[in-house]
Amino acid sequence: MLKDNSPENLLTPSQVARILGVPVSTLSRWRSERRELPYVKIGRVVRYRPHDLAEWLETKVVSPRP
Repeated sequence: MLKDNSPENLLTPSQVARILGVPVSTLSRWRSERRELPYVKIGRVVRYRPHDLAEWLETKVVSPRP
């Protein structure tokens, strides 16, 4: 198993919200709409894998025009 996927490396919604600079409620809305950022749900607990966050951020990069 990759180290990023170990439970101690999973990020909480609060941590991800702080990293992205969005409210926790935005992450909650995205989850309810099943869009945007992938997440892991273990029972009632929601966590985010650092690898998924990094991949998702890469898809948001906008390159300047030459």
